[in-house]
Amino acid sequence: MRRDASRLQITVQPPDRSHEPVDFGAPFEPPAGRVLHCWGQLGVEDRPHLVEDAELSEYEATIEPQPGVVSTYAHVHDTSEGILDAFCQGIGNLLAKRPQTPLIVGLHVRPVEKVVAGGACDESLSRMARCLRDLEVPVWLRIGYEFNLSFDPHDTGAYKDLFPHIVELFSREEAHNVAATWCSAAGSFQFRDPFDWWPGNEYVDWAAMDVFAPIGFERPETTAYLDRCREEEKPVMIPESCPFFFDWNLVDPNRPESFSDGLLEIGDIDDQWAWYEAMFELVRRRPEIKALTVIATDWRDGMFPFYGDTRIGSWDGLAERYGAALSDPRFMHRQESRELFQHR
Repeated sequence: MRRDASRLQITVQPPDRSHEPVDFGAPFEPPAGRVLHCWGQLGVEDRPHLVEDAELSEYEATIEPQPGVVSTYAHVHDTSEGILDAFCQGIGNLLAKRPQTPLIVGLHVRPVEKVVAGGACDESLSRMARCLRDLEVPVWLRIGYEFNLSFDPHDTGAYKDLFPHIVELFSREEAHNVAATWCSAAGSFQFRDPFDWWPGNEYVDWAAMDVFAPIGFERPETTAYLDRCREEEKPVMIPESCPFFFDWNLVDPNRPESFSDGLLEIGDIDDQWAWYEAMFELVRRRPEIKALTVIATDWRDGMFPFYGDTRIGSWDGLAERYGAALSDPRFMHRQESRELFQHR
């Protein structure tokens, strides 16, 4: 990663395996060589019943073709009996407005992952399983996502108990429309090997990795992660991604999220586009990546204001370049995604 006189340069490190398309037969997996176009995100650090879908509507008004999958979040941050009830209410409201919308749901279980693994939240999780089952749309459930964050990792033993526990609970509730998704913070910072938290091939439907900082495209660990997922025969989704060019004026140095490794100051439109070019090139090179979610949101309004504004329309000229990249025939958009899932 370097700057020359004109623009940021990002090297995409993973080798080109575009000539090796794959079809692992996972739930809701697109055909070989295809990639789901997804949007994020609703419910950042909150529950969807408190979050409107204004930014999704803005994205849809800015970008053609339309995304086929929407990303949101649920939080188990204590052990009260109805901890996930608000999520179920909110997600029902969302689907009432947007019928047949497949969902990516990040299930956040910090700081109670050990008690969740022990069954303390089973009643709430069972209600959640029934709620998602009854929506009758595909759901990718990112169980304990970003488990290997360097500043807040899950206990490895607890996580390897937690993941199968939740998978088996959802199976008992016959939530067969929910794909168990193992989501690592694989691509952006100095993290431990995510496979230290591997719960076992038989429990994982999809793998996933979140990619933010430009260094994520250049680290050899990203290649190693993708190669291992291919060996395990798991399709990979990117459920969280956007350019992380920090506004250092808004960074609190006392917060552990305020990394400097691999991050750049906010750049111009060409720097922004260099990040998107790298992302689209990564997806082109690696056919095991079967879904791409770009977070198009104004982070300045939330808990992490230093991440800046990643709404596509906020950057003059970005929407045209981004839309042109999405017009590549490998991407599956709303109508084609619906047709695919109706036959599953």
